[in-house]
Amino acid sequence: MDPVSGVDADTRPGSRRAQAEATRDLLLRTAERLYAERGLAQVSNRQIVEAAGQANNSALAYHIGTRTDLIHAITRSHVERIAARTQQRVRAARRSRRPRDHVASLVLPYTEYLASLGNPSWCARFLAQVVTDPALADRVDVDPVLAMKFLDGVAAVWSHLAELPPAESALRSQTARVAVIHTCAEQERVAATRGVPADWSLVGQALTDAVTGLLLAARHRTAVPTARKDCP
Repeated sequence: MDPVSGVDADTRPGSRRAQAEATRDLLLRTAERLYAERGLAQVSNRQIVEAAGQANNSALAYHIGTRTDLIHAITRSHVERIAARTQQRVRAARRSRRPRDHVASLVLPYTEYLASLGNPSWCARFLAQVVTDPALADRVDVDPVLAMKFLDGVAAVWSHLAELPPAESALRSQTARVAVIHTCAEQERVAATRGVPADWSLVGQALTDAVTGLLLAARHRTAVPTARKDCP
């Protein structure tokens, strides 16, 4: 602590600690952009370091760690903030008897967060790749608060819907998740390409309606063919 300014010397602009944090953040944001634009498998650590303007090729390992550590750090930088929004929404919708309100509590925190990032952004495209990469499925943890609140929200949704066999309810939930993740990724890509921000309010409402409809859709029961009886 500086006795004159009362400011922690390690956090003042230009301090070694502040410079290290700035470099780490630059590496995270650069990696996120490259991953979003080119794909996880197409980007090397060396390319990230060079794009971030770092002369030392070991900068990524020094400031962050392994490639998995890097992807985990980028993911958490977004998911923690999405979790806070989800927690508020799920709590507010808890007493509602309308399935759509519970769906909205899971969809809107994400689209609202994406809206807060401005244009261009790379979060949706990056996360879409992370959650569908089989090599990362068990290695990049989701924020526990988000995971718990998401499960609370899903349980609330299904409590207001007709009971389905477990396999069918799992398929519908999976389809809804993929629809939200990839729709947002595509909207983000188009917005970045055109230079025109996505209408995230419209996207959020449209996805909420679509997912609600998907979950509420009547179950089609295939008729079981009866044994044919030959005429005498």
